Formats: sequence, C-alpha cells, structure tokens
Amino acid sequence: MDLPVLIAALNAKTLLFTVTSGRSGTALLTALLRDCLGIVAEHEPPPRVNFVLRSLVLAPEMAAAWLAHEKLPAMLARATGPVYAETSHLFCKGLIEPMLDLGLRPRFIILTRPAPEVARSLFQMNVIPGRTGAGRLVLLGPRDPGVLPVTEPDGLTDYQLCYWYAREIERRQAGYAALFQARGLAAFGIGMHDLTRWDRFLPLAAFAAGRPLVPDEAAFHAVTVRDQNPRVVASGGASDRPLPSDTEAQEAAVDAAIQEAAFSSSSGGEGAASVSPA
Repeated sequence: MDLPVLIAALNAKTLLFTVTSGRSGTALLTALLRDCLGIVAEHEPPPRVNFVLRSLVLAPEMAAAWLAHEKLPAMLARATGPVYAETSHLFCKGLIEPMLDLGLRPRFIILTRPAPEVARSLFQMNVIPGRTGAGRLVLLGPRDPGVLPVTEPDGLTDYQLCYWYAREIERRQAGYAALFQARGLAAFGIGMHDLTRWDRFLPLAAFAAGRPLVPDEAAFHAVTVRDQNPRVVASGGASDRPLPSDTEAQEAAVDAAIQEAAFSSSSGGEGAASVSPA
C-alpha cells in the first residue's frame, strides 16, 4: 500500500497512543478501553517496538521507515473498528515525532504515576535502565542521546537509575503536552490510580471514544477489581528484588544531580535534553 493511502486510511480512524513510563497502568488501560468501551485496544502487539528500540535510539532516522513499512500497516490490519488504541509506553521513546511527520493525527493519553512508585516497581523486577538486559530492551538510560542530563550517571545505583528514568518520562510528558497543544493534537492526562475511579474514568472514556457515551459500568468494576499486570507475571514469575532501605535518600540525590547538571548546562556545559531523541 502506498504511504499516502496508508496514512489516509489510518487518519480516517481515531488513533490513540500513550505517553507514559511503563509500570503505570497501560495493561489496565487496555482492558478498560476494550471491555468497557468496545474499542479495539492492544497493549504491546507485534511488531513490537522493544525489539527495535535500541536501533531507533542510536539511529533515529530509521524510525519513519520502520513505521511506514512495519508498524503502521500492522496497525491498519488490526484497526477493525472506528477507534484503535495501542497503549505501549515505548512510543514516547522516539516514535511520536516521526508519526506526526508522516502525517498521522492521533490522540494521546498522558498516563502518569508518581516517580518513586515507577522506580520501585522497575527495581523490584530488576529492569534497570542501561544496566540489565530487560532495562536496555525497553527503557532509556542516562547515556542515551536527548535525555535528561544527570551528573556522574555511571555512579548511580540500580535504584537511582530507575528513579532517574521515571523523572525522564515526567520531563517527556510535560514536553509532549506542550507539543500536542502547539500542533493542535488532542491529549488527555490521567493518573494511574484514577483509572480505577468511575468518576475519573468517565471523561477519559468520552475522550477515547471521541464522543459522549456511558461505558459499561459492570465491565469497569470487573476489570478494576483485579491487577491486570502484576509484577510476578510481567517478570515471568521471578521474585521481587528487595528494595533498598534508603530509597528516599537515593531519590533526593538523583534530584540534586539532575539540578546540578541543569545548572551546568545553563552555564555553557552539556546541551539541554530534547523532548525526545532528535
């Protein structure tokens, strides 16, 4: 299919993507969209971004071609209804701008979770940015281009790397919120914990569907009564790694290192981070 035809076919539908960290309720969001609204919603369907993330981070010019030849045709094949959602946290790691440059006009859900909660969940699963295999596969690290500068990144503990990553995603969420507004793209912000509140879900449902509607309340309660993506399942059955006893002190040290790096940058040091890798 020619690219202009593909883009026009996708733009004829309502496309939904997230800007989020992972370990932030994306599986829950998928189930809510699917079961309560009847939306065709996928969590992390093939072709999966994680298998090309490292290549796209190091060679961002490849992103548009991968989208055009691999990801977008697969999306169109799955998009059997008027609304199609993919909730993967990986889109905000280098795919949003190429999608927009190709001519797509999606809607975005900015799904937040407090940075300490994200960091603790990742650490307990041993998904460490830039350090473990799983961390390199799905997360950005402080040595990647275009990310939040931090002083002495190689000296960060495993927990501090997880916390730094959560702060980097918060930065991206703020940057993308501004970008979407500037480009006239619809975006909706919601916290992970609010996904389980009926009164908070209703406006999200209307945003996702693109029209006012009454979701299936019985389905909502059936979905939210259970953990949609527990760590033991997401980690393949591995036991939680014990948290360090001084998480708050480690978080404070990372925040101080980020501030120090920002001061150095403003004083003529290392360049500032971009919204996403250029």
